[in-house]
Amino acid sequence: MLAPLSWLKDFVKITLPTDDLAWRLTESGLGVESIKKMGGEEILELEITPNRPDLLSIVGIAREIATIENRKINLKSIILPKPVNHLPLKVVNDFTLFARYTALIIDNIKIKPSPKWLHDRLIQLGLRPINNIVDITNYVMFELGIPLHAFDYEEIKGHEINVLKAKGGESFTSVDELRYKLPAGAIIIKDSQRIIDLCGIKGGQNSGIKNSTKTVMIQVTADDPLLIRRASQALSLRSDASTIFERGVDKGGLTYSLKRAAQLIIEHAEGQLASDIIDLSKHQFIPWKLTLSLVKLEKVLGIRIPLKTVLSILTSLSLNPICKGNLITVTIPTYREDLKKEEDLIEEVARVYGYNKFPLTLPSGQIPVKKVAYAKDFREENKVRQFLVAAGYNEIYTYSLVSKNLLIKLNLPDSDVIRIANPVSIEYEYLRPTLVGNILQAIKQNLPYFTDIDLFELGRLYKGIPPNTKEGLSLVIATTKQFEKLKGTVEELLNRLHINHIRFSPLKESAMPKELAFLLLTKTANILARDKEIGFIGEINRTVASNFGLENPPIICQIDFESIQYFCRETQFVPIPSFPALIEDLALIIPPKTYVGQIIEEIKNISPLIQNVALFDYYGNTKTFRLTYQNTTRTLSTQEVKVIREKILYILKSKFRVTLKQ
Repeated sequence: MLAPLSWLKDFVKITLPTDDLAWRLTESGLGVESIKKMGGEEILELEITPNRPDLLSIVGIAREIATIENRKINLKSIILPKPVNHLPLKVVNDFTLFARYTALIIDNIKIKPSPKWLHDRLIQLGLRPINNIVDITNYVMFELGIPLHAFDYEEIKGHEINVLKAKGGESFTSVDELRYKLPAGAIIIKDSQRIIDLCGIKGGQNSGIKNSTKTVMIQVTADDPLLIRRASQALSLRSDASTIFERGVDKGGLTYSLKRAAQLIIEHAEGQLASDIIDLSKHQFIPWKLTLSLVKLEKVLGIRIPLKTVLSILTSLSLNPICKGNLITVTIPTYREDLKKEEDLIEEVARVYGYNKFPLTLPSGQIPVKKVAYAKDFREENKVRQFLVAAGYNEIYTYSLVSKNLLIKLNLPDSDVIRIANPVSIEYEYLRPTLVGNILQAIKQNLPYFTDIDLFELGRLYKGIPPNTKEGLSLVIATTKQFEKLKGTVEELLNRLHINHIRFSPLKESAMPKELAFLLLTKTANILARDKEIGFIGEINRTVASNFGLENPPIICQIDFESIQYFCRETQFVPIPSFPALIEDLALIIPPKTYVGQIIEEIKNISPLIQNVALFDYYGNTKTFRLTYQNTTRTLSTQEVKVIREKILYILKSKFRVTLKQ
């Protein structure tokens, strides 16, 4: 909303410097985004919140300034001359569409350019002046915050106004010569033959003001905000009027707005009134009463504001407060639709008093230790994301709904997959039982642009009927011969989360589950934590890879993220050892089909002095392990390490037929 200072000064005396005024307005809730200058004129650019449609007007902003300056607003009453004539107009209103309908007719007008002052003010608001009649309706709309519409009276066939809803599909040509197909439910006005207005959004070309117009009918209405917004969205058509109507207009101010427009038309278009004011409504729109308890005011705000100050604030807001004991009764004007309950009044007092005047205090009471019901802890998720991104993986987000074709590509049966009862498309028909399909599609889409694709996704899975929902973590490496890299990523990730006793158990042909039918059996393993299965890692079989258009089968893993959260332990501080470690490498000849993981676990279990075991190098059947020995209370001797080494070699030879390379 743009508000020229000179226009504001028509309604309120401003003594504050412009910068100070902008700060005070912002502090009280009416944000000033910038101060523009145009031809020596200062213009405030303001952000208007949806709950304050009264501020979409110069007068509304002037009221806020009057409150800050502790002054009264200068809004003069308007007395129109008596009609010289009574031209006929039949109005059939639907009060579910227009809560109030007002209009009058002005005859013998002269269409000409607007006076310079009015012309300049419209330009300051970013509007294009057209002629005196159209310009006056726009001027009054921005001055008072209530849209008006001017019809060429002679173009209203049968001099009838019929307010109704569009059935849908009707053709409508707007005043700017654009054609629309109207959506069902849009508010329209028809004369005896045709549609002449798309209410609250655009006027019709057939009834618009032309250079030959001699008689105008000015209409001011209180449109249904919801219907205006729906029609505006359906047509992708917004106007200054629809923006105001969507938030609601001051139903009690319609006739004043109508009189103001008539006053300016009589003055600047030499018109004469040709009707009394038509005012149709089922209810009276009058101010209402609210009470404010001083006890509750102090309790909610946490501070005591002097009674004199409270009354002064409410008076400056034009609420006419009357105090009796601890209760203040106020009268709410019709333009303040946002004031409906006592808490609204408390907020008004607080914002005008100034939040910056509230004393700085620390929160009191006990720190809560119990978890809030249904609260979700995102710490593990954040740790996982940060680690994988640092490891060179890119995160993707995909839809939870997949197609039957994707399940077929994965060789998955659809018997245990949940189908949506009313899918929007066959592409989004089933809830995904795995993240693998989506991540393979992502690889295919990215392969033309990247050679190395390392992706991960953290998302929800849906298994079984009724559905058992779980969070899943899936990682993929699209380059060939990278099984070790992905396995190492998983091991380091679980290590960072302090999940111990991890091992990888290769699948046997008889134990290959049907939900892993997309994997190559000979290169697939279950991931176990403390002997509980938490996921799998493996190579996509060539048939499935071909189904997705992938020449090289990717390496993929999927982990039950809820299991990660279950096994994840808090970080525990361990002092840095004061005594040095002994490190040695053992080159072992390992028989074929012996798993390195089992060798490592066996070595770790031989002695508590073995702090770490890692595969350091390998060539053929010879694998070199680096062992770290350490005692936290004293320095180990070479003899102690020799005893442990001999025990390692004895156990490995007896269990796995492993020998030391000479």
